[in-house]
Amino acid sequence: MLGKSNLLAFSFRALVLLLLVPLLWLTVARQYNEALVVLAQRLLPDGLALSALGTHIMIDYSEAARPFSVDGFTLHYGLILMTVLILASVGLDLLPRIGWLLAFAAGGFALHVVGVALLVRGVAWSSADSSAGGSVSLVLRLFAIFWGLVPAVAGGAWALLYWLPRMSVQPSAETANAAQPP
Repeated sequence: MLGKSNLLAFSFRALVLLLLVPLLWLTVARQYNEALVVLAQRLLPDGLALSALGTHIMIDYSEAARPFSVDGFTLHYGLILMTVLILASVGLDLLPRIGWLLAFAAGGFALHVVGVALLVRGVAWSSADSSAGGSVSLVLRLFAIFWGLVPAVAGGAWALLYWLPRMSVQPSAETANAAQPP
């Protein structure tokens, strides 16, 4: 069972990590974006271009329109929050913790590559329409909703699949007897 002390330990760890992980992420965000852009560019047709500019991803979709950028933290915050969730978890040994971090990082990177390619295609499609203002706004809203829900769904699924079975296990007789005062 998750006791008060474990809940307090998780809360304290999560709070500290919410301050540290984004700062640490800044050291790798540029390289992450460059790798992301290289792979996402392969999923795009000719005429659509991506480039990394520091922590921003520049999207060039039309010769008539100026390119716009997406802030890297807009894309990366889900990966940052999942990292905090895994690192702050109590009762998780080192090897499973590293395994979960690698699994979420690989899955997040693959999702970022496909998501950025789809965003660029959606913006290019919507800007080709004569009523581009409403269409571009719709594409950006859908992208924001999708990107906002993915970390919550992934974190919730991980909590249900990993922690729920472990919390519902009844304590053994030795543990129950040791916990009771004489």
